[in-house]
Amino acid sequence: MNLTNLANLQEQWATQVIISPDNAGYVPESEDVIFSLDIQYVGDIAFVALDVQSYSGEIIGTYVDRTHVKMPYVPQFFCFREGPPLLKIVKKVQQHFKLRPNVLIVDGHGIAHPRSFGVACWLGVQTNLPTIGCAKQTLLDYQGILGEQRGSTLSVYLGKKEVGKVLRTQKAVKPVFVSVGHKMNLITATEMILNLASRYRICEPLRRADQAARAYAKGKSIKAEALASNLQGFQNLGGLN
Repeated sequence: MNLTNLANLQEQWATQVIISPDNAGYVPESEDVIFSLDIQYVGDIAFVALDVQSYSGEIIGTYVDRTHVKMPYVPQFFCFREGPPLLKIVKKVQQHFKLRPNVLIVDGHGIAHPRSFGVACWLGVQTNLPTIGCAKQTLLDYQGILGEQRGSTLSVYLGKKEVGKVLRTQKAVKPVFVSVGHKMNLITATEMILNLASRYRICEPLRRADQAARAYAKGKSIKAEALASNLQGFQNLGGLN
C-alpha cells in the first residue's frame, strides 16, 4: 500500500467532484428518495446498512449485507476502504428493487478533507448522484464558538475555501460535520441534514443505518420493512462478493 500514490489519486479524483453554486444544483422535493449508508467492521468484514426513506419522512426500508474488505483503516484514506462496499450495496438495492435514489447521505466526509476527497466524494463521483457527507468528527480545524441552539453553524475551511459546516442538530448536543460529496451545495446539504434530524444528534436515516449495521455486525436479527407490499427479502439479498 503506497500512501503517496493513494494521495495522488485522491487529488486527481477531487477534480471530478461537482460543487453546485449556492443558488443552483439539487433542490430536494418531499417525494425524493434518500439512500443513507453506514458500515460497521469486525476484522476484515464490513457489515453494511442502507436505509431508504423519502425526504418527507416516509420510511421505506433498511437493507443490510456484508462483504470482505482488503484495505486497512488508514486515517484520511477512508474512501479506499469504505467506498467499494458502499457502492456495491447501492447498486444491489437499485437493481433488485428498481429504485433510484435522488440523493445519498454517507456517514463520512465529502470535500471537508485534507485532499478534498472523502468517502462521500468517492461514492458521489462513482454514482454521479447528489451526495452529502455527514460525520461525527472533523478532519479539519475550525474557528469560533458554536452556538448552543439547534441550527447553529460554523464554517470549516481548507485554506481560505469553505468546505463544510459544523452543525448543531439539537440544543446543547455535540454537533455533526456536514460537507458536499458531489452535485450539491453546502447550504442545501446543511439544511437537509438539519431537517432530517428531528429528535437526535444524528439525522434519522443515518441513525437507522448505524443501528442496523451495528446489530447485523453483532449477529442480531434485523427487522426490515419491504420496499413494497409485494417485495420480500429486503433484509438480506445475499453476499456482496
